[in-house]
Amino acid sequence: MRGTPIVLMLILHASVAAGEESSITRQVYEARCAFCHGVEGKGDGVAGQALNPPPTNFTLADFWKTATSETLRDAIANGKPGTAMVPFGKTLKPDQVDALVEYLRSFAPQ
Repeated sequence: MRGTPIVLMLILHASVAAGEESSITRQVYEARCAFCHGVEGKGDGVAGQALNPPPTNFTLADFWKTATSETLRDAIANGKPGTAMVPFGKTLKPDQVDALVEYLRSFAPQ
């Protein structure tokens, strides 16, 4: 029982850190992506409504049938030619891009 408080403190610290990281990633998404893709990832952001082709709707099961982590990373880092998707590779660190990929997965239907 002696080590239990320390273990609990480590678990609590890890979960708080993960929560903070998730919150920061959400903030990056809302600052960089939501304007086009919408806060809930439906492709219905303020600017997205006027774009042709429209921004990706991350809530559609069909999108996730072919989306891979690599294709998502590539689109975030390098943009998508022929669309309004601009490259963020020079303004986001690789770990931020990876975190965004995981955040986008939270929009996938269960």
